[in-house]
Amino acid sequence: MSSSDPDSRLLLLMRHGKAENGSGRSDHDRALADKGVTQAQLVGEYLHAQNVQVSRVLVSDARRTAQTWEATVSTMPGFDGEVTLDEDIYTGGAAEVLSLVRSVDPQHPVVMVVGHEPTISTLTSLLAVEESDAGAVAQARIGMPTGAMAVLAGQLESWQDLREGSLTLHTIVRP
Repeated sequence: MSSSDPDSRLLLLMRHGKAENGSGRSDHDRALADKGVTQAQLVGEYLHAQNVQVSRVLVSDARRTAQTWEATVSTMPGFDGEVTLDEDIYTGGAAEVLSLVRSVDPQHPVVMVVGHEPTISTLTSLLAVEESDAGAVAQARIGMPTGAMAVLAGQLESWQDLREGSLTLHTIVRP
């Protein structure tokens, strides 16, 4: 999406790809498994095929989420957006992530968050309007599988206007 409508917003909420089990590492330092790399690359290919121009990316500072973003962007030629690693996405919940998204400059119409469960599914469910895709809403309520990404869109003048029930959940991409 690179809409000519300045009030059109696209929010992509992605759960990190499949991670290796802990085996002596702290949760924060868990790496992506090969399957997780593949999942993330498939999401990047999807975004590229859909001509989605992500301009702002908020990524948890955990190792597996940073690696998820790296694998995703590796299949998105020409990406020139702004990326931030943020501890609050790892330590916080839906309210903290919502606050981070609300603080994004309105010049960024397409925002992507790479985070964790249950925060990603909770935030997806919270933001989705009643008219959203029923299957996608049901999936969000059950929980987001590893590597999955919710695609929400709506008319907002600014990200500061983002509220409960303010975006349409169109689909959940499940690589």
